[in-house]
Amino acid sequence: MTYADVVMGADYDLAATARAIAEPTRAAMLLRLMDRQSHTARALAEAAGIAPSTASTHLHHLVNAGLVKATIVGRRRLHVIASPGVATAIEAIAAISPMLPAESLRDARTGSQLQTARVCYSHLGGWLAVAITRELQASGVVDNLRTNGHAAVKTLDHPLLTHLHITNLADLTGPLIGECQDWTEGEVHLAGRLGAALLSATLEQNWLRRRPRDRALNVTDTGVDHLTRLGLWPAATTH
Repeated sequence: MTYADVVMGADYDLAATARAIAEPTRAAMLLRLMDRQSHTARALAEAAGIAPSTASTHLHHLVNAGLVKATIVGRRRLHVIASPGVATAIEAIAAISPMLPAESLRDARTGSQLQTARVCYSHLGGWLAVAITRELQASGVVDNLRTNGHAAVKTLDHPLLTHLHITNLADLTGPLIGECQDWTEGEVHLAGRLGAALLSATLEQNWLRRRPRDRALNVTDTGVDHLTRLGLWPAATTH
């Protein structure tokens, strides 16, 4: 083994991963997969605005790069983000990336809905997630995420968590709490088990509803009613 071999193997090949993500079609597919759902090549082609016949080539690149995992279920080939680590990396890149310009009214509406509430892989993201995080920090439910490197959940005794029936986080996996930089709001929102519980509960209680073609979440009338009563959804909000 030469000195050059040692040097070349001493660090990460960021360029290889960057090349896999850099193609706009593949980037669009990865963002669509951030809803943590399984998608066919046809569905991902639609999300990326390409013909289904060309989707398999792009997905092949993503699978080979270790960013996407494909499984056969019956007659369908389904794709998911390969791991939570990949999802974290994608969200981190999004946080330092410029927003794409809206090319249609549909794009503008989708962008607005993504900013309000969206699936951030395992947890809730967007304006609503940041508002909830601020409230839970101010109320002493969690430590200040930015100043405490060992943030903890202090209590689950809070009206929001009570309304959502979040009383125990033991059934979930992963760290109890974490922070995720919100790419639309420029602030952190909750990740970890508490963040996942908030996403799951708001969907189960029909406060939020998944959209069929992107990872934005619609806030239902039920959600607006509860969130307004909790002081988390001003009636005059433009979000």
